[in-house]
Amino acid sequence: MAEIVEEWAGKERLFRLNFGLVLDLEEATGEAIGRIFMRVAGGSYRAADIYHTIRLALIGGGASIIDAKRLLEAHFDTRPYVENASLAGAILASLMVGVEGNESDEPAEPEKIRFSEVSQICREFNLSPQELRDMRYPDFVNMVRGFNAGSKRQAEHITDDEFMDILNRYEPEALQ
Repeated sequence: MAEIVEEWAGKERLFRLNFGLVLDLEEATGEAIGRIFMRVAGGSYRAADIYHTIRLALIGGGASIIDAKRLLEAHFDTRPYVENASLAGAILASLMVGVEGNESDEPAEPEKIRFSEVSQICREFNLSPQELRDMRYPDFVNMVRGFNAGSKRQAEHITDDEFMDILNRYEPEALQ
């Protein structure tokens, strides 16, 4: 099954083709789905290729047969055929080759967090400045390790000297 959401006839609509609707499309046009796709993709389409692709994808997307017919009667001829062909092409491309989603097979590079100030550390770990002042460096390292293990974002390791420098620059009373 293939589906896309596109704006058409004044609002975003779901266009979906499943196996049964593909068979209906082949019957309505008298052509194999591969030929329909190649014609539309190559710009040698017939009006019936475009019309029936949109009609059946509207039905597959949840429109009733009557609503799909009414939408096409009201909007198909009001737009340039190239615009309708572009929509039909997107519908058929999603069926034949798929569409790119937001997710990929490769893991995304985690967002890096570089700590440079007390307020940033306190915000990230939901700590008060006093709680951070009371924390020893090994406890901070363990907290960061736990954060990195359970988060898509990754906090960079900072050294004991960097930790003390952050406290010294922004919270000098923490060192007293």
